[in-house]
Amino acid sequence: MTEHENREKLWELIKDVRFAMISHQTETHEIHAQPMTMLNSERMDEDQNVYFILKDTNDIMQAVEAGRNQLGLAFSKPSDDIYVSISAHGEISTDRALIDKLWNPWAENWFDGKDDPSVRVLVAKAVSAEYWNVTDNKVTHLLKVLKGNITGKTEEPDSEHKRLDL
Repeated sequence: MTEHENREKLWELIKDVRFAMISHQTETHEIHAQPMTMLNSERMDEDQNVYFILKDTNDIMQAVEAGRNQLGLAFSKPSDDIYVSISAHGEISTDRALIDKLWNPWAENWFDGKDDPSVRVLVAKAVSAEYWNVTDNKVTHLLKVLKGNITGKTEEPDSEHKRLDL
């Protein structure tokens, strides 16, 4: 697959998953994760990234600003058996045009409007990704599990698992 095709596949898998767990390294070298809402609303092109709005006091923002900018983004949609892990480099932006583009009513709950001086955008530049996508439907998957329980021979569900270099 080309890089463009890889990004298209990635976007297809995560576009309906609004929430991600973002992991970063703390100043004491521990791994910390927190849930954040993905703000991308259009198709992911080669030059697009994954965007999140956060406060200037957020632990992720502080880690990125301190040079600990390697991030892990985890997306899951268990109802469709889709699981995606993205390795990214984080950057912090205060670009007003970008904030205007990403602003939404949910952000109002966390800030005093989009002109709040604490508003920041986390720009996660995807470097690589890995995904697991079970392609069996739920009934087939269940039948394989039941068959394995009865016969003692496990049968793996049909699935797609791939690592993407971006």
